Amino acid sequence: MRAGVTLAVVVWVLLGAMPMGLAAPGKGNPAAGQKLYLESCQNCHGPSGKGDSEMAAYLTPAPANLTSKATQEKTDAQLRKVIQEGRPGTAMTGYAAAFDEEKLDDIIAYIRSLKP
Repeated sequence: MRAGVTLAVVVWVLLGAMPMGLAAPGKGNPAAGQKLYLESCQNCHGPSGKGDSEMAAYLTPAPANLTSKATQEKTDAQLRKVIQEGRPGTAMTGYAAAFDEEKLDDIIAYIRSLKP
């Protein structure tokens, strides 16, 4: 009986039945990230993340295309740094004071969901 319970727990964990907070620490919620993105990022990066907002025409250099291979190949740590610290010489300001770790995880998860 005890072996059956242990096996059931192992299968339960492997199949992802465990709550997200326990199963995948540090991974964000793309839906929550989309909401934050639409509030804070789309004005420059555009509604689909391609850097094609109306404001983009007035920014030099243009905002990054978040769907591009170059952006999608960045590590989560690299994306987190840009979001927190901004990019010198661009309109991208840092958002360290605006987003806690959970919100950063959510935004990064949303960026990862963007397709070209």
